[in-house]
Amino acid sequence: LQYSASFSDSIREVELEGEAFFDVVKDPAHPFIVHTSAIDIKVLGTAFNVKSYSQDKTIETTLIHGLIEVTNKTKPELPKVILKPKEKLVFNKFAGIEATGADVADLHKKTGTAAAAIAITALPPHIADTSLKETSWVYNRLVFEGDTFREVAVKMERWFNTRIHFKNEKIANYRLSGSFDKESVEEALQALQYIAPFQYKINNNEVEITN
Repeated sequence: LQYSASFSDSIREVELEGEAFFDVVKDPAHPFIVHTSAIDIKVLGTAFNVKSYSQDKTIETTLIHGLIEVTNKTKPELPKVILKPKEKLVFNKFAGIEATGADVADLHKKTGTAAAAIAITALPPHIADTSLKETSWVYNRLVFEGDTFREVAVKMERWFNTRIHFKNEKIANYRLSGSFDKESVEEALQALQYIAPFQYKINNNEVEITN
């Protein structure tokens, strides 16, 4: 997270590489803006999560409450996207704004030809913020739901500060659901063995997954 020396009550702009959760005090006269590599997120007062890693092909922002406005920096001519509470936007760095969900058809009606690049996913209803996989990390929990083992491995690498390698592509494509909080990386791998058949070796800060 970077911000200029002039950051103040009147200038509220930051640059993000990585993942951060923001809870912003409402100030319509001085909006809070988060700049990422491909999108800008303008806030009037809200709580939201942003995940923007340079090595990922997507940027995600999840709105918990309030209102945010998302601008495509690579295609500024596209309409701005307004997110409502409990909605998530996924931006594909190589294809524009991408997401899935029931709102897609409605967005097509509203934005015409630009709608192909814009869509929004509704978060599961009646799930506490602590259990949402998008924001659980704020509460020291790692949650994954129907993710491939490779996707889970990326999260585990960041969570445990380790590197995970697959010797078998079939294993990397296993679909996994679960959560971790206080486990070590070895305890987490042992737990995953209950739901997926694989073996592993740990050497210093490297993990090798085999069949």
